Amino acid sequence: MKHHKWHTLAFVAFLLIALVAGCAQPAPAPATPTQAPKAAPTEVPKAAAPAKEAKPEAKPVAKESKPVAEPKKEAKPPVKQKVAYSALSGMQAPLWVAKEKGLFQKYGLDVEVTYIATSSTLVQSMLAGEINLAQTGGGPVVNATVEGGDLIFIAGTTNVLVFYLYGRPEIKRMEDLKGKTVAAGRLGSSGDFATRTALQRYKLEPDKDVTLVAAGGPPERLAALLSGGVQAAILGPPTTLKAKQAGMNEVLNLAELEIPFIQTTLAISKGYLAKNRETMLNFMKAYVEGIAVAKKDRNYAMKVIGEYTKTDDKEMLEETYDTVLPKVTPRVPYLPADAVQAQLNEVADENPKAKGAKPEAFFDNSLVKELDDSGFIKKLYE
Repeated sequence: MKHHKWHTLAFVAFLLIALVAGCAQPAPAPATPTQAPKAAPTEVPKAAAPAKEAKPEAKPVAKESKPVAEPKKEAKPPVKQKVAYSALSGMQAPLWVAKEKGLFQKYGLDVEVTYIATSSTLVQSMLAGEINLAQTGGGPVVNATVEGGDLIFIAGTTNVLVFYLYGRPEIKRMEDLKGKTVAAGRLGSSGDFATRTALQRYKLEPDKDVTLVAAGGPPERLAALLSGGVQAAILGPPTTLKAKQAGMNEVLNLAELEIPFIQTTLAISKGYLAKNRETMLNFMKAYVEGIAVAKKDRNYAMKVIGEYTKTDDKEMLEETYDTVLPKVTPRVPYLPADAVQAQLNEVADENPKAKGAKPEAFFDNSLVKELDDSGFIKKLYE
């Protein structure tokens, strides 16, 4: 029995070993197929992304533009100008100060300043085109204009009569001049007009109640007074100081009466102004700045006046400055119509063509007005 059971167990074990061995053998390899040519890889389309909410199209951000450097422009050469004046007095200070302070160069001008001793000669130079502008009295300009000259006033720096009537020690009042001789200016000059106006104000008839002699300019009139050749003379600063120092009496201060008159003005050719307005505006900028400098800097203005009048006498310079710049020189140099009318009346005594002429035809304040309206002049005093 035991022997039979053992044989049975051995047979079962043999079958199990055979079964395990059969499972462990590798399967036969399949037949190798003929290799096909490789196809180009086909891109598999990606799955569409889920739709998103549409956003407004973003505007391109503008890059900050940098200023393009302009090519350097060559500086314009200064515009040449010839300007003349006809008196050696403190009333000429605006032009002199503008020149000496370099204000014309500041505004792009190269200005040559020339002294011409008489207004009539100066006006002839203007009419001939030899000078561009003039700082002068009004009479010769008005006279030339009524005769057809192409001239016009563009500013007024002394628009009242700035004269003083001085008499010898025995002359103390205007009434004392009756029957006496007075040294006036040349016939038709501002000195002559001032003398006649002063006498008429006090009911004295020129050339009837009082004899007038044309004794030249202020120095000549002073000399006639001091020598006793005349009993009174019409003077302006600084000869007034010399008259005081010599013991003469101040009989009348016409400046205090504020009698309208063109005593110092700027004149120009109408045609030249029309063709060169920008240049003339620059000239006026320098000119009004010259007024401002003269008004604000007393010592500098006196120094310049001394250089042009060839004196270093401090008292004379103070007399000149204090009589003119603070009192009768306007910050804004408009020329008033009543001053032009007074000048027309004076010219009409000798030239009938001036009678009935409209003062507005003789002046153009537009350059001054432009600088006034823009605030340019106001800033000069801030």
